[in-house]
Amino acid sequence: MKVYSLTVRNRFTATLLALAVLGAGAALLVVGFALLASLAVAGGVIGSGIVLYHRLRGTRPTLPGAMAWREMPLDPSLEVFPDARNTTDRSLPAGTDNG
Repeated sequence: MKVYSLTVRNRFTATLLALAVLGAGAALLVVGFALLASLAVAGGVIGSGIVLYHRLRGTRPTLPGAMAWREMPLDPSLEVFPDARNTTDRSLPAGTDNG
């Protein structure tokens, strides 16, 4: 495996190189924050537009499929934890202990 190293003997050149590396890091940090800020602004503009659209139309915004759970009938056979009163010892195989 090759190992690369950088040796700078001149103090002025080493200082310039360190400042260049720090400047590049700061520039990347600023660009990253600018991208995050632009995403936040774009989300706010899109959300405000959707709210304004629904206010002008007089409707309430709903998520897709948000009302589907109200239309589904409840099925007791699909319970994950059935009530202990509904279980009987007859459901256990012969010779097994209940507790």
